Amino acid sequence: IFFVSLLQVGLSFSDLIRNAQQIEEKNLPYVLTVDEMDVARSEVQQFLTDAGATHMREPFQEAEDEAQKFQRGIEKFKQLYRSENNDEKLKQIEEIESSFNRFNASGKVMAEAYITQGMEAGNVLMKGNDQIAGFDKHSEVPSQELTKFREEQIAESKQAVANITEGASSSLWIMIAGSVLSALVMLGVA
Repeated sequence: IFFVSLLQVGLSFSDLIRNAQQIEEKNLPYVLTVDEMDVARSEVQQFLTDAGATHMREPFQEAEDEAQKFQRGIEKFKQLYRSENNDEKLKQIEEIESSFNRFNASGKVMAEAYITQGMEAGNVLMKGNDQIAGFDKHSEVPSQELTKFREEQIAESKQAVANITEGASSSLWIMIAGSVLSALVMLGVA
């Protein structure tokens, strides 16, 4: 009985270790990657708005640097989901990439309009009208998608923590039950 209890506890600890490694190696780093992507998205928006407001082209390069940071995060997730054969999540990250690319392209056009065509043309492209969504509207989509995506990453982390807690609790009860049963068997034998 005691041997069986120890074997079961050993298997439970193996699951605990696997879940802890998942949190350390996957969940937390990927939550941080989403946060980095969201900062990059925000920086792209700020730099392109700065380019339009100042009529200077220098912020274009800074926006491009941030867009590349965002893209590195996208590639990290694509690699993960391909390795997991997770087509649903791969599609989701590709949608986030597409909305970011639309937002980034819209921002470049807007900033260029401010520089070459003046305030009125730039304002139309920033705020939008009946015919075009505008940069402000385009910026909302990747922001909302990243927020949802981040919440999903956090939910996965919370599930892994719940699995650890459940496994630890189960291991404790197996140890207690095994010890009690072993003690009863020994008392019965003696």
